[in-house]
Amino acid sequence: MALSFDPPPVGRSIRMHRERRGLTLRGLAARLEVSAGTLSAIENGTTSLSVERLCGIAQELDLPPQALLVVPDEGGRAPASASAGARGDWREFAELTVDPALRGAMIVFCRRGFHGASIREIADAAGLSVPGLYHYHPSKLAMLVALLDLTMDDLTWRLEAVRAGVTGDVERLRITVECLALFHARRPGPAFVGASEMRSFEPGEDKDRIVLSRKRIQQMLYDDIAALVGDLPDAGTRVVMLGNAISTMCTSVAQWFDPDGAVDADRLAVLYADAAVAMCACPPAHDHGRARARKNPVPEGKAS
Repeated sequence: MALSFDPPPVGRSIRMHRERRGLTLRGLAARLEVSAGTLSAIENGTTSLSVERLCGIAQELDLPPQALLVVPDEGGRAPASASAGARGDWREFAELTVDPALRGAMIVFCRRGFHGASIREIADAAGLSVPGLYHYHPSKLAMLVALLDLTMDDLTWRLEAVRAGVTGDVERLRITVECLALFHARRPGPAFVGASEMRSFEPGEDKDRIVLSRKRIQQMLYDDIAALVGDLPDAGTRVVMLGNAISTMCTSVAQWFDPDGAVDADRLAVLYADAAVAMCACPPAHDHGRARARKNPVPEGKAS
């Protein structure tokens, strides 16, 4: 009989090491010659993990097997669950603590965009003189970098908090989308700037760091969707298309949501989560008749 471990902490460790190496759920599953659903169950702690399989996973991640028995930190930080717990409730959105310069920059960037914003306008919005503004940040670009770093950090800890300990594939996608939608409803200014101003960066370390954070969050969605889609012939295409559709759906909330409207932010987030699960759980519909019609269009002048 194969020895087995209590899987939950091991599963979290596998997921974090996999994400740190930039491997997708489906990619690592292919290397292990198992289905994406099986690997998802291992990461969620809903299936037992033999010593042999643990060693195989460790080999693919280029780690000693014992490294998977402890949930790793994130670049020296506490493990996700501890770090998130120290921050508070992921559903609570206290006002962000920022310096006056960043507060002014946020107002003007939302109103005029990065390139349309002048230093004088930012200083006026911040209630500072131009020299006083530079006391906080050396340039307009430095303010944008600081705002995007703050936004990505705020969103990342919330996602880590909400995903920690979730075991079911459907529930993990549901809670992830709920968190994304709620963030964009409650933090519309930072979310809007984060979504619209990546184009303002020149290639460099700052852009690379922020892009990596965005990709890591997007990969969470891809992995959650892959676990639901399974091994359909077009699974890879479906994962990317659904993931992009859902992330776009959530980021757009910052552009239109009205906190005084008919639906509050919490209810909106739940509705978006329900919609995302419905999109991913819906079986594919292959309309062969329509496909044939495209290949053999009706001759001009004849009824369809």
